[in-house]
Amino acid sequence: MATDVTWMTWGVVGLALASAVALVARRRKTDAELLFAVFCGSVAMAMLRPGLGDAPAWLVVAVTLGACATCNVYWLVARALFRGPGGVGRVHIAVAAGIATLIMLYRFAEMSGVERGMAVIGDVLTLASSTVLVLAAVEALRGWSTAPAAERHLRIAFVGVYGTCLTVGTVSGAWAGVDPGWAPAHRLVVLCCTIAIVLFTHGALLLRRRRPWTPLIAAATDATAPDTASPRAGPTTEDLALAAAIRRILEQRALYREPELKVAAVAAAVGSAEHKVSRAITQGLGERNFNQWVNRYRIDHACRLLASGDERSVLEIALDSGFASLGPFNRAFKALTGTTPTAWRAARRRADAAGIDAAGCRVS
Repeated sequence: MATDVTWMTWGVVGLALASAVALVARRRKTDAELLFAVFCGSVAMAMLRPGLGDAPAWLVVAVTLGACATCNVYWLVARALFRGPGGVGRVHIAVAAGIATLIMLYRFAEMSGVERGMAVIGDVLTLASSTVLVLAAVEALRGWSTAPAAERHLRIAFVGVYGTCLTVGTVSGAWAGVDPGWAPAHRLVVLCCTIAIVLFTHGALLLRRRRPWTPLIAAATDATAPDTASPRAGPTTEDLALAAAIRRILEQRALYREPELKVAAVAAAVGSAEHKVSRAITQGLGERNFNQWVNRYRIDHACRLLASGDERSVLEIALDSGFASLGPFNRAFKALTGTTPTAWRAARRRADAAGIDAAGCRVS
């Protein structure tokens, strides 16, 4: 059995590292995918840590640090997967970082042979880890009753796979604590559960990419289901909710800096149809069209650079702001400000030199 455990351990390490690399290599990564990449990398380190033996101290420390983002980060993965953009905030990251700190303290105390305080740290760590493990499952159940049928199926599958692995792993660990001879079998159980969770999460993320879903938009859709208002009737509740969502995602991810940004990319990011996003931009935000809306953000970004003393050329600033070439940038800039970027920068510098509070060009 020892040989089986060794080979399976290396298999899990390879799967986890390959998963992390594949996710990081994506050109456009969702929050859930980025967090899952961190989780996979940490899982690989966690699997390697018990077999380090007489490895150099620096390697042991590095692997120990890398293995501190498992259950705490998977909770964040679940939040991002089932809550959509904005589902993971600073508070949640701080909680996960706090648990990682506890893990590091416990591991280093264990490696140093320092027993004082280990019991207290261990108890707190057990409580915190158990809490986030349960919260990951709770995320799938949250809003289950109001979700579309396909979304409910994903959530049921998540609870089934994740819950089964969690239960089996916990029972196996408890049995290994009673009977040390069960330890190799427990290791195999943990490895099998890890493979199941990694593969299932990959499938869930792939499904989410193909069929995005945002709770805010879904709720608005349900609330306005009977509304058959025509485009001339003004913005509906769904239009306003979706407008807020797309504005938030555009600003948080600075999507406007991507030269090839299309409606389809924004629709995928917020989990809605392209025609609904286009309507939300015109009805909910009051813009003429998608391009004009995005250009407002691009010009605002360019103004900040031009006013900040950035010595790059106008072309470089145009490219940094999301324009593919200088011509469209000049035309969009003049349409919004009434002057060219070069003249605007010169006027701004003269105003700054004279101590005058010059007006900027802000996104309305």
